[in-house]
Parts: sequence; structure tokens; C-alpha cells
Amino acid sequence: MKGRFRLYPPEQVQPYLIIDIITIVFLFYNVLSAESPIGLFGTFLLLTLFMGFFYLGLWYRDWRLLLAVLGGCATLSVFGMFYNQWLLFFGIVFADLLGRIRSKGQFGCGMLAIVGMYILTSWSVHQDVFHFLRTPMLPLLIIQLVIPVVILMLENSKSLRQELAIANQRIARYVQEEERHRLARDLHDTLGQTLTMIKTKGELALRLMEKEPERAKGEIREVIQTSRFALKQVRDLVTAMRYVSLEEELKQGRALLTSAGITLRVERKGGVPALSQVAETMLALALREALTNIVKHSGATHCFVTQEYGEGWYHLTVEDDGMG
Repeated sequence: MKGRFRLYPPEQVQPYLIIDIITIVFLFYNVLSAESPIGLFGTFLLLTLFMGFFYLGLWYRDWRLLLAVLGGCATLSVFGMFYNQWLLFFGIVFADLLGRIRSKGQFGCGMLAIVGMYILTSWSVHQDVFHFLRTPMLPLLIIQLVIPVVILMLENSKSLRQELAIANQRIARYVQEEERHRLARDLHDTLGQTLTMIKTKGELALRLMEKEPERAKGEIREVIQTSRFALKQVRDLVTAMRYVSLEEELKQGRALLTSAGITLRVERKGGVPALSQVAETMLALALREALTNIVKHSGATHCFVTQEYGEGWYHLTVEDDGMG
């Protein structure tokens, strides 16, 4: 909810929280169990810096993410030079974060920082900047260089899917607006004229009621006949409206939410009522609007749609775990 403190970004919780916790626990264990050349206080200070850069990279996607990657690589370089060079393995955490950076220039700087971390450690430990090329450290470096590229491709693909889903929703909305305009034109051109005729004949009959009752009766009969014609026009207009199935809209909504990384759960309570096409269309359009707003504004990871049926009533409830 808005204003509530969060230690972890919502979109990171489901896929990465467990992995990150395991990684950090192993890092702390390896660092604290190793012989420290700078004392316990210095070790905790370095671990605090590591965690600070880690959380900075979790929450931001601008220059602060690059700062987090550079700072994280620098901290791991110190671990590699003074504790154990294999601690560079934990650079995989910042390699994963680097894949979410948006600037190509900053992405390149982050990749250079990962390579520089291995070069600096190799020079400090072995006095040979390219020593890591002849050790199992090389495939470890390759993995950490490949991960950001893969993450970047996945993020771009996700972004494109979201844009496509939103574009499809906009097209559907434009179609809906055009349908409304068409209906408004039909009401004005047909039903409006008929209702004007009923009003005119009704006023004329009222004026003729005392002076010419027979003629007044004739006008009233025409009012009744015209009213029946107006009712037929309304039915024709309603029938001509584009029917939208609620089940089809749920199917489309599930695809939209899935493309945005949101899980949809649908629950049905009670029997299935016999909804008219007009009522079902209105419900389907309302559901479409609600799901579109969830994708665009909520930041949610889960969405819940509940359909409750009863005798003479129907409830459609849409909820999410987003920002409110």
C-alpha cells in the first residue's frame, strides 16, 4: 500500500527473493569464517557496504543502479584480494541487477566493472593481470558477463509484451468509443425524431381535447402507434450493439495480466444466471477497464476476480495486491 515501507521491491519478491537470501547468507558465512586482515569491524563494514549497494541496485533503474554495480564490484574486489579470490563468485548478484539497467552506456560501464574486478584481483593475488584466464575463474567471469545480457533481453521482451497488451486494450477501447458514437448518432437520427413526433402529437391532442375530442382521440392513437415504433427502434439499437462475452473477456484479461507478470485467479460462487447480451456486454466492458487499470497503475503481482450469483442478482468483484 502507499506509504508502507518495503524492504524488497514487489516485482523482485517472487522470482528472486529466495535466491538472493541464499546467496547473501553464503557470502556472509564465507567472509566471516575467513581470516580477516582488517579485523571484525572492518569485515562488517565491508559487508554493510555490500548490502547497501545491493539494495540500492534493487530499488533503482537509473544512474544509481550503475553506482550500485560499481560499488558492489569494488567491494567484492576487496574480498577477493584480502579474503578469498573465489568470493568473486558473488558478483553474480550485481550481474543480475546490471541486466535491468536502461542506458546502453551505463550497461557497458557495468560490464567493464565486472571484468575489472577479476583483473584487479588477479593482479593483487598473483601479480599477473591475466592469471584468471588460465584458471576456472574464466568460465565464472563468462557466466557473469552472459547473465546481464540474458536479463536485458528478458526485460526488453517483457516490456514489449506489456506495450503490445496495452496497445491492444487501447484499440479495443477505441472500438468501444466508436460503438458509443455510432449508438449516439442512431439515437439522435432515429429515436430522437420519433420522440419529437410523440411530444408534438401529445401537445396537439391536449389542445384539441375539449374543442375537437374526436380529432384528439385520433392524435392519441397515433401517439400510441408511434410509441410502439419507438420501442421497436430501441430494441433494434440494443440488438445491433456489439456483444462481448464475459468469459471471453476473462480469457483476454488473463493473457493481458500474464504478459505483465500478474497472476489472475478467478473464483465462482453460486449458479450461472441467464444474463442478457446487453447486461453481459456491460459487465465485460467494466471488467476490461478494471484489468487494464491494474496493469497500468497498480504495480500488483496478483489479481483476484470473484463472480457471485444469486437469485435475481450478480456481483463481479475485482481486487489486486498492488499500491491501492
